[in-house]
Amino acid sequence: MEEKLSFLFVTWDGGGNVPPVLGLAESLVKRGHHVCVLTEPCLKEAVAATGADFKTFNKHFTRIDGSVDIIQDWDAKLFTIPSVENILIRPASDVATETLAALREDEDRVDIVVADFMMIGSLIAAETEGIKRVALFHMPEYLPGPGRPPGGMGLLPSNSFIGHIRDKVLSKIFYRVINQYLPPINSLRKTFNLPIYRSLLEVYHKADLRLIQTSKAFDAPITPAPSNVRYVGPVLDDPSWADYSGTLWPESDTRPLVVVSLSTTFQNQYSVLQRIIKAVAEMDIRCLLTLGPAMYKESFQLPDNVIALSSVPHSQVFPLADAVVTHAGHGTVMRALANGLPLVCMPMGRDQLDNATLTEHHGAGLKLSSNARPNQITKAVHRVLKEKSFAKNAQLLQRCILADAKTDLAVSELENLAAKQ
Repeated sequence: MEEKLSFLFVTWDGGGNVPPVLGLAESLVKRGHHVCVLTEPCLKEAVAATGADFKTFNKHFTRIDGSVDIIQDWDAKLFTIPSVENILIRPASDVATETLAALREDEDRVDIVVADFMMIGSLIAAETEGIKRVALFHMPEYLPGPGRPPGGMGLLPSNSFIGHIRDKVLSKIFYRVINQYLPPINSLRKTFNLPIYRSLLEVYHKADLRLIQTSKAFDAPITPAPSNVRYVGPVLDDPSWADYSGTLWPESDTRPLVVVSLSTTFQNQYSVLQRIIKAVAEMDIRCLLTLGPAMYKESFQLPDNVIALSSVPHSQVFPLADAVVTHAGHGTVMRALANGLPLVCMPMGRDQLDNATLTEHHGAGLKLSSNARPNQITKAVHRVLKEKSFAKNAQLLQRCILADAKTDLAVSELENLAAKQ
């Protein structure tokens, strides 16, 4: 596209959301567009690496250390969604105010605001200024709609009569739970002289675009899809903090390599890691345990066949691996499948249950409870290594994921949106 456009990205450091958001920002920079990212101080270097300009939040999202837990969802109570309350709702007014300031400070008028879907204050600010707004989802479809139940429950669509009743009931519950957070958002909208919403989800349904950064072949999409939804494929970039140079095992060691990669952010995963270590201790495999920012300071007793490191880029180790044990964060699942690797998924919350369910549905892995006993984990790892169907199905998804990741569909969608009057 010859015309140079101006984009304001608004995001936060939620771990798995960072590579997809900044990966798209970098793609736009490489296309010659101007991109500014409003985010937390802890992401300053990561933003600089994309070539985009950096603006920092001055309220709420002010962490220097991104491993500090501000989500606080690992012990969530029934009918509460701490991530919504602590990230999406409570800071919304500050996010809106600071986004508005960033828009008005920009020398050139911003053409499009691209917001992590948790940053709804920024979508409200864009609406106030009459600027096109895009909600970015770095996961499979989460919203309920025709042909699918609400996300977060690990449920697949069902065409049966009972399935339709199930989805209808669960959708009503989902809307009731999510709309408990509607009053403060409508109060904010009144402050900005905007019409109030009847449902919190209108913030997404009324956005100009909702980009879903996964492969449609992996997901169970709403059918028919809402008019503003586009599947644009995953971003397979490693997190900026992941780095390692060295030799893990000698080349002569031909035992299967299993990589254990749990959440970047804190989800109280220490006991899960301990049970995984115990599960693989007696197996005739090599096991690489990547701890990430949330767990790298913790100590573990390791058997001889396990190495624990703070981080290793997936792009470096997955081509050498035979299987992956994971919490089923979307980024880890996509990068594993992009390498044709079968998975053992142990979801701990957020979108992970859906990712694990979809992985098992496609026959590319197994889903276990995060409370699974060591012997259950051992059996699952043994199965995905020995039963060839898991790797075969992972490789079927591999072709779709790599094809989607190579496209610039998200960039094209944003450029086309800017061209619309």
